[in-house]
Amino acid sequence: MTDHAFTNPLVSGPSAYVADRAGQPSYLGTSSNWSFGRRILSTAHERLYGTPLPPASLLFEGQTYDLGWDGRRSSAAFDEASLPTSDFALFLINAVKFHCGQLFHLFDEQDFMRNFSNHHDLQHRGDRSDLWHIHYLLILALGKAFIVRVGQDRRPPGANEYAQAMKLLPDPMYLCNDPVQSIEILCCAAVYLQCLDMRTAAYSLVGQALRIALVAGMHTDIRSRHHSESVTERCREVWWTVYLLDCHQSSLLGVPLQIAEQDISAQLPSFGGLLQKSSALSLHVKLAKLTTMILKTVYGEEGRMDRRFLASIKHALKCLASVNDERNGAFPLSLKESRSSISRLSAYLHLFHHQCIILTIRPLLYALWLSKVEKTTHSHAKSSGSIRSLLRVCVSSANETLKILAALQAQSLLESFIPFDLESTWSCAVVLLVTRIVDPSLLKEDDPWLQKTHLILDEMVSRGNLVAGLRRAELHQLDETLTILHTPPTTQLPSNEDAVQIPNGEAQERRKRSRLRFLSFAHAV
Repeated sequence: MTDHAFTNPLVSGPSAYVADRAGQPSYLGTSSNWSFGRRILSTAHERLYGTPLPPASLLFEGQTYDLGWDGRRSSAAFDEASLPTSDFALFLINAVKFHCGQLFHLFDEQDFMRNFSNHHDLQHRGDRSDLWHIHYLLILALGKAFIVRVGQDRRPPGANEYAQAMKLLPDPMYLCNDPVQSIEILCCAAVYLQCLDMRTAAYSLVGQALRIALVAGMHTDIRSRHHSESVTERCREVWWTVYLLDCHQSSLLGVPLQIAEQDISAQLPSFGGLLQKSSALSLHVKLAKLTTMILKTVYGEEGRMDRRFLASIKHALKCLASVNDERNGAFPLSLKESRSSISRLSAYLHLFHHQCIILTIRPLLYALWLSKVEKTTHSHAKSSGSIRSLLRVCVSSANETLKILAALQAQSLLESFIPFDLESTWSCAVVLLVTRIVDPSLLKEDDPWLQKTHLILDEMVSRGNLVAGLRRAELHQLDETLTILHTPPTTQLPSNEDAVQIPNGEAQERRKRSRLRFLSFAHAV
């Protein structure tokens, strides 16, 4: 096997779909974490059982939670008396700042809190349909989602506030009258939906915010006498939040990005001289830009060319390595001392970096797994040292990711609602399960990585994350299916040439028991 014998199977050939529970086709995006796991499970299931994968107990985007709203703006009126008191509302606002404020700009604190004070002053209550009130409802929805334990009735915390905010949201033609706050509102709504695994709806809202930002020129280097210094700073914070959300959601859905890098000339905000915040955004943007490059090369035209696919992977990894020193210098993360406190911001940036590495190499791992399933000449990763080295890098990032997540869990910093930790957990687990088939020598025999994964998912499930429960069940099924598919038969067939050749009954019985165990487990979730 030569290094030129591969193309990216995730982007080569016809597009892939699976049917959801209602029989509707769901597109398997090329770079999507969810889609990657579903491709592996679907192919393995069909190879093992000869039938399509049953969708009944599986996770499908947008079907886990119920907002209790039909999407129409003419629905029943909202009871304003149900809104939190000022002290509880302030607690919710601070929760949003802690969980999201270090990563994204969702509101301008000075302007927002001035309106907050006016709102809770009975003499200055404003219009219930103005943009600030809509913004306020969405911040409350996010705050409740972060601190209130999710129940088992599919109704997420903050659903009432979210639904009311969206009922009051003006038509897009009016949002352009106040582009800055409108974009902040749309980003808040998108983050909330992304947390509910309603990725398509979240992506649509970010797309709307992106277009408002482009029309307002926020992607450019704003140096206008019509913009005060504070407004210019706020525009920059808003722009890079939209850019980051669009990058994250495009990658998670596996769809093309909406704006070319060469069209962006916006400066980074200064944050009033706060160096750590500036450094964090700078690194966050660099990783997002590298994600864009990966999507355009490894998952783009170069991924379809056998002479460019591996070269594009190696180039992307070289670019990712170039930010190692900046990441480790500005945001160190020591996991050797169990008592050492971990910065949630540092952990996020390290996790994002490792996810970029996994995203880059994962198509190669998938190509090798397909070759092994189909028993082609590419089925032995050991036959090429350079390919095995790439897989080793991918496995290393997956293991490091699980170490970081386990450390966060030990310090009660694991996110149970915002989906970045869940996506990292799922991505690593699937990669390691597939590596166990492709080249098990790359995994340490004494490393309980699968146990770590389940403990992390169990923690999220215990906090009421319904999506994590379905991911856990699907991971269990994937583990079972891959194990049986790649376990050689142990029953010896009769040596007598005249004996009737019968199927391996023991293997069939194992498969039957596996399916029954999974269905029982998934039903319990």
